[in-house]
Amino acid sequence: MAFIDLAKAFDTVNRSALWTILQKIGCPDKLVNILRLLHDDMMATVLDSNGSQSDPFKVESGVKQGCVIAPTLFSIFIAMILHLVDGKLPTGVEIIYRTDGKLFNLSRLRAKTKVTTKSVIELQYADDNVICAHSEEDLQATLNTFAEAYEKLGLSLNIEKTKVLFQQAPANPSAKPGIQLNGVTLENVDHFRYLGSHLSTKVNIDTEIQHRLSSASAAFFRMKQRVFDDRDIHRETKVLVYKAIVLPTLLYACETWTVYRRHTKLLERFHQRCLRKILQISWEDRRTNVSVLEEAKTTSIEAMLLRHQLRWTGHVVRMPDHRLPKQLLYSELKNGKRNVGGQEKRFKDGLKANLKNCGIDTENWEALALERSDWRSTVTSSAAEFEEARTEGLREKRAKRKEHQANPDRDRLPPGNRCPHCGRICGST
Repeated sequence: MAFIDLAKAFDTVNRSALWTILQKIGCPDKLVNILRLLHDDMMATVLDSNGSQSDPFKVESGVKQGCVIAPTLFSIFIAMILHLVDGKLPTGVEIIYRTDGKLFNLSRLRAKTKVTTKSVIELQYADDNVICAHSEEDLQATLNTFAEAYEKLGLSLNIEKTKVLFQQAPANPSAKPGIQLNGVTLENVDHFRYLGSHLSTKVNIDTEIQHRLSSASAAFFRMKQRVFDDRDIHRETKVLVYKAIVLPTLLYACETWTVYRRHTKLLERFHQRCLRKILQISWEDRRTNVSVLEEAKTTSIEAMLLRHQLRWTGHVVRMPDHRLPKQLLYSELKNGKRNVGGQEKRFKDGLKANLKNCGIDTENWEALALERSDWRSTVTSSAAEFEEARTEGLREKRAKRKEHQANPDRDRLPPGNRCPHCGRICGST
């Protein structure tokens, strides 16, 4: 993948090209003239730190940052890039998909007459763009095509900030690609932040989890002195602030995570640490995690992840079939196969486990997800039941541990090595 960065994208929009594009897509001449009047003869000054202003100078390019219509104009302008590169791009990452239900039955994708093939080449959002390819040659050709299209519209690429991220196949290791732009070899990185989420060469969320923990910790400690340590603020208010600011930072984009147990443990540990600081609970109080959650009137991170992922999946299922998120959810790679033996966890595996934990039928859940209100109520109630069962399981586990500590000789074998439960003789000495 190559992450394209544009140099001063908003400030270098060619206005003449923008007016031409608006006319071509069918905007009335009256509307175009009004927009031109808002931008023609625009003057600006520079205000320094001492409060003095520079002489006015004329601004002849770019859209007005801060204007309510500027994002729309820029989106229309940047969308013309896709028209300029249409039909000139090589094959990207090919997927096959089938959106007529039964997400977990992957054998349905073997029906060649009923599946659809799609090539994922670019993932452009405003001025952020990432291009994908299976080979170094295709990625280089795609990057060159986009660079030419940007140049035609008067935009330039920032070579220093344009990066390459190589996710190699586990069974086919190879050297990092040497992608060039204007004769300069682009830097290969191990992870890259795209739209707030960190993508990694290891194809897991380890880097993303560490970044989320760091960002959430910074958000918590920025308000620690003024909010969480203020004795004049009620604890309920502090918990509400924590839920409104820190938790969204911690769980940003968690709907698409493929979570392992090690990730959940890290998130739960941070969650408990913050709640104990808010509630002023010390380790000397010897309070259980369950009692802390009950006092804060909140749930565990595991229940939050379950609820977020199920609600997002229902939203994707209700999308039209032409939307890329739905196509990716119901797809698999056209080329290649998984290795024999232990497999890397997929998003579908975590989704299936969440459905089972909530007691939702994994065969007919899509029909329920099509009804938004029914799906939301089902997910909310099922997540509450999951949290209740989880809490009860932890209490039983703690009770057994305490019982074992009180009676350490209870499970020891009597003389003769005969088991008191089954009556068999143990052969070990």
